[in-house]
Amino acid sequence: MANTTNRGGSTTGTRLAGWVGYACVLAGIAAIALVLTAAGGGFEGWTAVGTVVAVALIVVGAVMIVLNFRRRRLGGSGGTSTHEPGVL
Repeated sequence: MANTTNRGGSTTGTRLAGWVGYACVLAGIAAIALVLTAAGGGFEGWTAVGTVVAVALIVVGAVMIVLNFRRRRLGGSGGTSTHEPGVL
């Protein structure tokens, strides 16, 4: 029988965190495009600032996505990080 109890509260918060993570990664990719445009135009200062922002957005987004997947995987089934009941 499947475990139908909801141990953690609402999943809205975890879903929102996942979507925010995806948005951060996409904004980081857009920032890379802007960095390349600034570098092509000869704006060294804006290139440096944009590079820092792009890297920060991608790293924060990736961390949020990974933490969201881990939280949903561990919280949903009652399993551990190496074994989930009922999954081969």
